Amino acid sequence: MKTRWILIAYAAISLLALMLMLSRENLYVAIALVAGILLLGHRELWSLVRYRRLPVIDERVQNNLTGAMRLTGVFFFIASIVLIMLLRFNVFKNTPTELIISGQLVIVGFVYLLGYYYYDRVRPDLGERAARWLKICLITAGLSLSTIALAIVLHNLVSSWFGFEDAFFFILALLVAPAALVISLLGCLAIYIKGLWASFSNVEQS
Repeated sequence: MKTRWILIAYAAISLLALMLMLSRENLYVAIALVAGILLLGHRELWSLVRYRRLPVIDERVQNNLTGAMRLTGVFFFIASIVLIMLLRFNVFKNTPTELIISGQLVIVGFVYLLGYYYYDRVRPDLGERAARWLKICLITAGLSLSTIALAIVLHNLVSSWFGFEDAFFFILALLVAPAALVISLLGCLAIYIKGLWASFSNVEQS
């Protein structure tokens, strides 16, 4: 019941924010907010459209929702810090800020969606070894993303303080950290798909 009221409160706040964005003509943010609402509330919206009622939230579903919300919150916190640092040093140049924020909102929605299905379908069929590797890949991805932002900040600081173009942090931000980020994300995706495929295979066998 508590989780359901949290979802209803989120939907109400999102609708108010959407009206505010539309009134201020922030079209990109409004579109991203709609996409985020659809992704975050996909289960509830599908149940309302198909069965004309909210889905039953039992203990399993509540655990899935709690895990997905926790994962999404951690991602949003890290991504927001990285984004603020990148915006502070004008890394995105002439890209509109509202477009950047819109992209973040949509990505947060996808992270929640992937997180929910991870706890609902992928995690039960992952072995201990695969789960350990997934954790390693996620930590590596988070550290790589943070390293990119930190290296960009240090590159700008060193260049402005000492009056020459820093090469170490430039290479770290442009090549090393992004490569580690891509490899770790591909590893996460491979393990995720493997667990999802195992889940579907078990359903077919049963």
